[in-house]
Amino acid sequence: MKVPEAVAEIALFKALDKTLHYSIPDVLRQRTGPGMRVLVPLGRSEAVGMVLSLAESPADLPSDIQLRPLRTILDESPVLTEELIRLCRWVSSYYFYPVGEVIQAVLQAGTADVPQAGYRLTEAAMKAGDAEDPKGLLRILRGRKCVAIADIISSMPSSRGLKKALADLEKAGFIERCVRRSVPGGSGRTRIARLAGAPDPKLVSRNSNLQALVRLLEASREGLSIRDIRRMVGNADYWIRKLGSLGVLEIAEQKEPQEFSCAQDLPCTPPPELTEDQQEILQRVLPCIRHASFESFMLFGITGSGKTEVYLRLAKAALDQERGAIVLVPEIALSTQMEALFRHRFGDRLAVWHSALPQGVRNDRRREIFEGKRSVVLGARSAVFMPVNNPGIIIVDEEHDSSYKQDDHLRYNARDVAIMRARMLGIPVVLGSATPSLQTIRHSRLNRYRTLVLPRRIHDRPHPEMEVVDMRREPGRTKVLSARLKSSLLETLESGCQALLFLNRRGFSTCFLCGVCGEALQCTSCSVTLTYHRSDRRLRCHYCGFDTTVPDRCPACGNASLIPYGFGTERVEAEVRRLLPEARIVRIDRDTVTRAGDLVRFLDSVRSNRADVLIGTQMVAKGHDFPNIALVGVINADTALQLPDFRAGETTVQLLLQVAGRAGRGDTPGRVILQTYNPGHYTLQSVLTMDYEGFCDRELESRSALQYPPFTRFLRFLVTASCEAQACRGAAALAALCRTVAGELRKSGRHIAVLGPSPAPLVKLKDRFRRHVFVKTWTNVDLQTFVEEVLRRAAKEPELRRVQTVVDRDPSMNL
Repeated sequence: MKVPEAVAEIALFKALDKTLHYSIPDVLRQRTGPGMRVLVPLGRSEAVGMVLSLAESPADLPSDIQLRPLRTILDESPVLTEELIRLCRWVSSYYFYPVGEVIQAVLQAGTADVPQAGYRLTEAAMKAGDAEDPKGLLRILRGRKCVAIADIISSMPSSRGLKKALADLEKAGFIERCVRRSVPGGSGRTRIARLAGAPDPKLVSRNSNLQALVRLLEASREGLSIRDIRRMVGNADYWIRKLGSLGVLEIAEQKEPQEFSCAQDLPCTPPPELTEDQQEILQRVLPCIRHASFESFMLFGITGSGKTEVYLRLAKAALDQERGAIVLVPEIALSTQMEALFRHRFGDRLAVWHSALPQGVRNDRRREIFEGKRSVVLGARSAVFMPVNNPGIIIVDEEHDSSYKQDDHLRYNARDVAIMRARMLGIPVVLGSATPSLQTIRHSRLNRYRTLVLPRRIHDRPHPEMEVVDMRREPGRTKVLSARLKSSLLETLESGCQALLFLNRRGFSTCFLCGVCGEALQCTSCSVTLTYHRSDRRLRCHYCGFDTTVPDRCPACGNASLIPYGFGTERVEAEVRRLLPEARIVRIDRDTVTRAGDLVRFLDSVRSNRADVLIGTQMVAKGHDFPNIALVGVINADTALQLPDFRAGETTVQLLLQVAGRAGRGDTPGRVILQTYNPGHYTLQSVLTMDYEGFCDRELESRSALQYPPFTRFLRFLVTASCEAQACRGAAALAALCRTVAGELRKSGRHIAVLGPSPAPLVKLKDRFRRHVFVKTWTNVDLQTFVEEVLRRAAKEPELRRVQTVVDRDPSMNL
């Protein structure tokens, strides 16, 4: 059979590694376009997908293939732009993830639910009058907007032959498929009910409440709010649902978007005068905005040098060209300050996007961005996919931050996606940081990125004074605060300044150990120790959420000899309260911040000098500008060095330099005290001298010798199963397959190294055992070819069908 003229390429919202083609019925041809969701047949069921493209008899389809037709269209207009469809295709290919699930992630929640299918009369049926209708279906549908199949069945004495009768009427053009959709909720919405058809008089006559409801709706052409109906009609919700199920009542929503602000309370001040360094940067970037040309810029600006003001001016320049701007920040904690600054400049043109927004507000924001009502987007990782109209620039703040890499499901890096989106759009992208990633540093040195530098702090403020404390020389068994840090805390508070204490580990004690057998209390679902939280006297797993009470005796040996070991931010707070009982202390970590409002309240208290000591994890380590913080104490500078990651040194230096940059941003010079058990380590020496470029020189030399990224490309296959033996067999089978494919490619001059299999750092996580296999190549092209071939063959391997295999490109190494 000849291929139909109009063919749609569909990405189903399922784990399919390919798109499918469907024919477009004539009745839907004019209404179907890319970016619209559709309902299609899939086997004996139905599925939701998105139209990626339309074609007239695509050449890559066999000439004798018979395509199944679309069922119906779910959207009146596209919900995804063609530009974002192209980006989703690239993300799918680069990260080896089904394109339908990529699109589903981009659209956020609620896109893949199969809607309630129904039927309605066509215009031809309404004009035809009486037609052959042995089942009385036309009579049931007449005067009703969309009737669900379940309601059609309930209106008939028998459902025998119903499927054939519906098919015959649809083929004759008298009825068509329709979809009963539920509109996503939003903020500040008023739900309006209005009649969509004439209710059955027999039904209305049976109930006085229904009679009152129908009279009210008939008298109001614009409809009534459900809130008002409830005041005037008894049992209103039941009758609204009933009439809705019969297709004679529709619910619409009047959108009244409200602001949901997570902004800190900052004074609104006029834009400051730019420094010469800032002006030079603008002069180099602005031509790319004005002439819409792609260029990658690395903005290397030390802490306190005024990078945020540069971002604000670049976004304003894009708006002046009637274009939009996307600004990414790694964490919600950082967005609270940025939101305040951007809100002062851009007002209602700003849309903030992150996971702390209520779902209704997220629905509103995405719709407003799509409609062009908000042209500046400030947000966390997923904001890179926002449908900004005609973007003019993309900015990635703190581009080095590991939070840009998603560690589950679609494991993308928002920084890399931002670069590719800018390339596709032909616009500049700015990667800003006080401690750029080594990958970005190398690209800059190879002139792949243009380098922009802010080498001085605003007002030429000095760098903080750095001091190291060797904790090996401190007395006592459990050393939290050194004598030097204690005395500095007292001096700082006496002078009227504030202090920040940083420890990237929450809880009171790291674990409980048995003093007899040495057993540590572990999570039952993960291969990690349970952290003790003294506030509620519970042991808690920070990975799966399991918690329990502290047992009286050791589960392994039965002795009553369990003792707490290690410490986190909760313990630091207790030590500071013991030292400074009158001090006002704020602790910011995931235990104290359960809502975005908590974070804003805590940060505002620090900014307004209603707190003396701020204790926190990495949530407070970067980006914040607190002018009165004169002392930064790093409780344990060695924490990141212990990670099983070749980037551990890079992560340590970046984190310590970032947190050190919180000191001395006002008129009082800053001090930083680093507590460490390894004062001679070269990473800490780089921090003490604040010589990040010198560290990069040494680290890049080491990476080059070992052939680690950025000189090579890394990818991880993560194999998981509920049975440990099965995970081991699956990982072994995958490693063998990888070595076979690598050997074949090596014959054509493509060099691939396969490492493993080996246990993952977390051998067990959420009741699944984990093994991984690493792949190292020297070009992206070789890596792409290799993985595609491995995945193609893996689908036929029986041992790999019994396990779950995740592909993680450019992986984080510590999970």
